[in-house]
Amino acid sequence: MDDHSRKKLLIISIWEKRWAMGGEAGVSDDYYFIRGFTRKGWDLHFVAPEGAEESNVVFDNVVTHTYTNFFRETLHRSNAFKRLYWPLAFNRVVTPRALEVATEIGPDFVLGHTHYSARTTYKCRRNLGIPAGVKLFGVMDLVHTEWSPWKYTFKNYEQLRALRYPQDAWIVLDDGTRGDEVLTARGVPADKIHFLPNGLNLDWQSQKFKRGEARSRYGIGEDVTVVLFLARLVASKRPEEVVRAVSRVHKNTDGDILFLIAGHGPERASCQALAHKLGVGDLVKFVGAVPHADVPAVMAASDLFVTTSSLTNMAIPTCEALICGVPVVAYDVGDTSKVVVPDETGVLVEDGNTNRLADAVSALINDSKKRARLGQNARKFSREHFTSWDERIDMEMKLIESLIEQAKQPT
Repeated sequence: MDDHSRKKLLIISIWEKRWAMGGEAGVSDDYYFIRGFTRKGWDLHFVAPEGAEESNVVFDNVVTHTYTNFFRETLHRSNAFKRLYWPLAFNRVVTPRALEVATEIGPDFVLGHTHYSARTTYKCRRNLGIPAGVKLFGVMDLVHTEWSPWKYTFKNYEQLRALRYPQDAWIVLDDGTRGDEVLTARGVPADKIHFLPNGLNLDWQSQKFKRGEARSRYGIGEDVTVVLFLARLVASKRPEEVVRAVSRVHKNTDGDILFLIAGHGPERASCQALAHKLGVGDLVKFVGAVPHADVPAVMAASDLFVTTSSLTNMAIPTCEALICGVPVVAYDVGDTSKVVVPDETGVLVEDGNTNRLADAVSALINDSKKRARLGQNARKFSREHFTSWDERIDMEMKLIESLIEQAKQPT
């Protein structure tokens, strides 16, 4: 394809690391996005913090333009400082850099990642006449409409301010936090909101992982019933809730059990300390971050999946458990019930009720036939309802192409 006929996309990013591109844990939306767009003949230009250019995966037709990595430089500061400083620094540092790059390369579209980028994409749109939009990977605490107005505004000030900048599109990924409803309620025009499903590795359905080999990898005996928790160990995922449930599960079940805590993050040390304090340290195994390619193996080693997030339990790991035929026990928050369908793909319990969580896990441990039925249903459900990465990226590409064409129309 002639260089002059290739479409150019400018992406404003906050991330130094493109998840999973170096074999790390987590799903990389960036990875599949880059792969899909470059295969279709796009040139991608990232404006990203210093360090992002060091990705271990190299794609043709991808250029990274860096800016001073103030995120890394101030990572040790308090959360209060970062909430105030990071948006200000982003506007002072990234906006002029993005305008400079946009002027130089003449992109067909500017796409910002997260609410941080809203003012920057708005400036590109207004100053340079380039169609632009913001991609939200979730809406986080904007979902908590049950909070008092004061608390809601205080917790969400940065996001609420970002929503004031007009865009050609707000691309919202459906992570179970009802992002389309939230943005509409906050005054974003409905015709500017584009609600897209998360992409998933549906090919895992056809991969066969031997249970014995998978368990051997993690040093788990064949007769042990394994309950898996897989997430970043951060406060919003509430991993301590799982640790607190272990003792009650142990008392209410026969045979050997093991809670496998997979993931890394700031809550790991407190979870390990809590397990020791509660006397269940020998029933909990912390295995750290699991490379994304190894997720099917850790699922094959497990009998149940448990998830306790305070925002939504419809996140990608939950869906991956269903793809792999592992039934789920989850707190009923957000849109979790869209995928954890009671008595079909798993069990939902009252949010924050650790005893009910433990009882639901115990009941499934004691009922192998029900576990098998739910697991089979989970695979069937995922085939019928989930979206592959190729399909999701194609949706996003068609949307951006349509926005480019709309911008060319006379007003």
